[in-house]
Amino acid sequence: MISTYLGQVIVSPRANRGDKMSSTNSEENRINNEESCKECGCKIIEDGDSHSHCIACGMPVKKLSFDTGYKYPSEVQEPRRTNTISSLGSQIIKDKNPISRKLIILQNRASQKKISYDEKIVAEVENTGVKGNTIPLLAEIMKIANSDNKLSTNRDILKGSKSLSNPKDRSQYKLRVYAIAGLTLLNRNLFSNSVLQIQDKWGIHKDDISNLKKFISRQLICSGYDIPVNRINSDEESSIELRNHQLSLFLYDIRDHLASYINFTSSKEIIDKAIMILSENGEPITHVSPSQIGGKFRNLSPERAALQSVVDSMCALDYNEREIKKLYKKFPVRGMKTIFSRLNAYRQNLAEDV
Repeated sequence: MISTYLGQVIVSPRANRGDKMSSTNSEENRINNEESCKECGCKIIEDGDSHSHCIACGMPVKKLSFDTGYKYPSEVQEPRRTNTISSLGSQIIKDKNPISRKLIILQNRASQKKISYDEKIVAEVENTGVKGNTIPLLAEIMKIANSDNKLSTNRDILKGSKSLSNPKDRSQYKLRVYAIAGLTLLNRNLFSNSVLQIQDKWGIHKDDISNLKKFISRQLICSGYDIPVNRINSDEESSIELRNHQLSLFLYDIRDHLASYINFTSSKEIIDKAIMILSENGEPITHVSPSQIGGKFRNLSPERAALQSVVDSMCALDYNEREIKKLYKKFPVRGMKTIFSRLNAYRQNLAEDV
């Protein structure tokens, strides 16, 4: 007998036990003791996330075993089957029971990995080995452009897909055109990448790139999104410094394309001459000057100014028409088609200006 401060009398469990107990009663008492609270003795417990808890004081009583997932009724008395079909739960075997067939359909639907259209575009670029901050930026651009499923539902006819008979090949071609268009937009904002090499490897038609590039740009404008410019030195870089970096970037890209069919020494000579032409026309290429940009390239984009200066350089160094036009196939720039289609007349005008 134990008296408490409330005057109540609690009978000890030992006082109620007999001197002789069967082995069965002893085992039951042992289990009851394990599942009762050691703090307050309460035998009413409830399961939590990881332990069974006492409902009276909240202390953990017993650790729960690991949850191995859903088990189909046939597995209750049998070993668990390895699931070779789905990543969700255990494998459900087809039988004559219609319920099992319904469960298989639901399981496959729930465990199927779904990839959005913009993620498929980014995956095409990742498969080429592109790394760094280009991938997350491209993913952001594509996600915003496809926010209302405009990319996936766009029905523009692509020239490069006309020769593809397989629907899967046409679908992949469209994904790759979107990818090249996104990489081109990033490249123009000083996020250097191998977009031209990837374009050449995939065999993407330049007109398809131009059309989908404008389509993506319109979607970004409608969403109020501006692609950030890669400020190489600081966030407060002036427009003169920015143009200097853009010209240098495009000249280095053109040099690599020239080196693919002209030796590297000659390519370097062409680029050095192009830098001199740009500098003579007031472009901030050799040094960054606070003075206003002047000359014939002042109203051209950095990409077009770089290509046109290289054309002027190749003309001055007496390269033939075939070698100059080959550069345009490797490095197409909007607005330069007229010059390359009338290359002889353009060369004569350059000679007269000198």
